[in-house]
Amino acid sequence: YAQNDLGLMYDTGDGMPQDDAEAVRWYTAAAEQGFSIAQTNLAWMYEKGRGVEQDYKKAAEWYTRAADQGYSRAQNNLGVMYEHGRGVEQDLAKAAALYKKSAEQGNLNAQTNLAWMYENGRGVKQDDKKAVEWYTKAANAGDSRAQTNLGWMYENGRGVRKSDKKAVEWYRKGAENGNPYAQTNLGWMYESGKGVELDEAKAAEWYRMAAEQGHARAQTNLAWLYQNGIGVPQDDREAADWYGLAAALGDARAQTNLGWMYDKGRGVEQSDSEAVRWYRSAAEQGYATGQANLGWMYMNGRGVKKDIKEALKWLNLAAEQNNANAVYNIGWLYENGDGVKKDVKKAVEWYRRGAELGDESSQEALKRLGEN
Repeated sequence: YAQNDLGLMYDTGDGMPQDDAEAVRWYTAAAEQGFSIAQTNLAWMYEKGRGVEQDYKKAAEWYTRAADQGYSRAQNNLGVMYEHGRGVEQDLAKAAALYKKSAEQGNLNAQTNLAWMYENGRGVKQDDKKAVEWYTKAANAGDSRAQTNLGWMYENGRGVRKSDKKAVEWYRKGAENGNPYAQTNLGWMYESGKGVELDEAKAAEWYRMAAEQGHARAQTNLAWLYQNGIGVPQDDREAADWYGLAAALGDARAQTNLGWMYDKGRGVEQSDSEAVRWYRSAAEQGYATGQANLGWMYMNGRGVKKDIKEALKWLNLAAEQNNANAVYNIGWLYENGDGVKKDVKKAVEWYRRGAELGDESSQEALKRLGEN
């Protein structure tokens, strides 16, 4: 025990100068004597590359030695290694079995992990009711991830009777425990008035809490509120700043919206090349609005050389996802014979499709062509 405790003091800097290498030395001494907590701590150091070179295989070996002794934290962590194929061959069934052993001992992380496996049918037969059962156990014990996921199950009526009110209750618990996913979801409930009275200012507050933790979806949602002056004073600069943070994290909606801000010179200096850059980032992730906007830039030679073939490539990809702007623009190209053979019949087909999607420009085009 003493050697592990000394390792912990060096690990955390509690009563000793923080020193990962010294922590590893003392954890190793205790682990080699078969002490499961020290074995787990040592495995963690190997997994994270602290005080030793990162080595998933060694981490898995030490977790296994502790898990074989029935230590719940090791069982859960080893389950994670099997789930993701780190240091061991990926084995979802083994991961689920390890989570179950740990969960039955009351390990909250394992309970939440096991619930997620049931929810998604990974390593076990998909079972929403069992997922809810395990999420509820962990959520009632204060696990914020379980609280968030349980809220989602209630919002979507998965394994329980759909209840926005219950969803809000659980999101709130997770949010108050600092979970950024819960904060974002709770913000959305306030913004949309689901399960609570609509309150856009409160939505902004919760989005901000998650956004400040680096949660991309919250940053994008908060940016949207600033862009449109919903629940906060309208502020393009603030919107562009939040979109920029989320875009850098790879959020496709943020990338598209940031592209639009550059396109229009809203909150940033107008730049066609920056608009194209961000539209392309979103488009390459398969985001329909990004694809449609990138197609439009090629169609009009904005920020790139005009290239109808490239424009059609992106517009068609967006149209496959029923993006109405893309559908209209393809119709326009055929109607006007811009870079393609003029074909009014084909244009009408595209406009009809756009009209069915509720696109006003397509509806007006049909009237203009006497096809309404």
